[in-house]
Amino acid sequence: MERISIFFLIIFLGVSCGSEVPRQTIPYGPVNFRVELMSYDSELKNPDCYKIFTEEHRRLNSDRFGYAGVLVITDARGNLYAFDLCCPHEDSRQAVVSPDYDGNGYAGKVRCNSCGSVYVTMFGIGNVESGPSSEPLQRYTVIQLQDGSYRVIN
Repeated sequence: MERISIFFLIIFLGVSCGSEVPRQTIPYGPVNFRVELMSYDSELKNPDCYKIFTEEHRRLNSDRFGYAGVLVITDARGNLYAFDLCCPHEDSRQAVVSPDYDGNGYAGKVRCNSCGSVYVTMFGIGNVESGPSSEPLQRYTVIQLQDGSYRVIN
C-alpha cells in the first residue's frame, strides 16, 4: 500500500512541475506586432505610460492585435507589458478596458467600460481589483529585440 501511495505522489509531482501555459481568458485573436520606442511609439519610453494598438495602428500587413486590440504599458522601471483590451467578464470586442487616471496621470489600472470591473496592470499583473469579473486580463508576451524594439506575440 505504501509503494502505491509513493508511486502516485511521484506521478502527481511530475505532472504538476511542468511549464505553465498562459490561460486564455477571452476568445483567441492572433497577436504579432512591433513596438518601436525610437520612432512611432516613443511615448512608451517614459515610465508609467501606455499606448493602445488596434487595427488602425497597423504598419505591416502581418500585424495582428488580438481579440479587441492591445494595451501596452510601461511600468516605473521601464518594463513593457501587453494585455488584450477585451474585458474577460464580457468576452465582447465592444466591452473594452480603458486606463484609469489619478491626479498624476495613468494610475496603473484599467476599467471595463461595460461591467465596471477594475484590473491592476502595474507590474504586468492584470488581476481583478474590483467588479464582477473573476478572471484576469489576457496577457501577451513582450520580447525585446536586438535593435531595441519589442515584439508583442501570443
